[in-house]
Amino acid sequence: MRTLIGVVGSKREARLKLMCELGAKLADEGYNVALVFHEEHEAAKSLKVFLVANVLKTSTFIAVRSKLNLDDIGGLFSSKWHLVLVEGRKSIPHVIAATSEADVNEVDSKSIAIVPLSDEARRLATSWTSKVADIYGATKAIQKVVVEDVMKLLALEDCGKCGFNSCRDLAEAIARGEESPIKCVERREGVRLVVNGEHVPLNQFTSKVFVQVLRGLLSVLKGVPRDPRKVSLEAELY
Repeated sequence: MRTLIGVVGSKREARLKLMCELGAKLADEGYNVALVFHEEHEAAKSLKVFLVANVLKTSTFIAVRSKLNLDDIGGLFSSKWHLVLVEGRKSIPHVIAATSEADVNEVDSKSIAIVPLSDEARRLATSWTSKVADIYGATKAIQKVVVEDVMKLLALEDCGKCGFNSCRDLAEAIARGEESPIKCVERREGVRLVVNGEHVPLNQFTSKVFVQVLRGLLSVLKGVPRDPRKVSLEAELY
């Protein structure tokens, strides 16, 4: 389970600096953060190496010697919710490390914040977009996206049966890896099990276990939508 946020900009040094600053601040606020970036050394280019660094007390670097698909990233982390900052990805919600007019002009519907890192970028961005932010503002924009991702998995009934005052409070705890979506008592995820043509009723706990295991397996498969809603599976056991 993860939320992907891109960090873009024309200068790589600026992108990486912003990624590290955002990652460190979000990690300090309790989020499980990972950075995914390209290694641009000449030898690495031929290997299509990607590196992954966990922004925790210790860092882990993983070299992947093949093209890494966004759908593959989830399989690199634990079952807790992770916030993954991905270098150079504009196709997902992203933050812009702006150092030039060209960077400012890159603001579009997927941009959640633009962080001006030069006087020119600050002047231009401030004049025409409301998405201008400092590090604090950019982290808040990212946190909003993470919570919205989690909210999609909850019943959104504010019933309080999970022990939290509201679904948003639960979503914020899940986003920080403190809870699991299973905590949502009213979460509707139907599982129908048929064995040798006979329907086998499942209790709520078993149904949720099936769903969580299947979600985990789907998260590491290529070509599977990021947020699948209905899945059919047939298996022959030998």
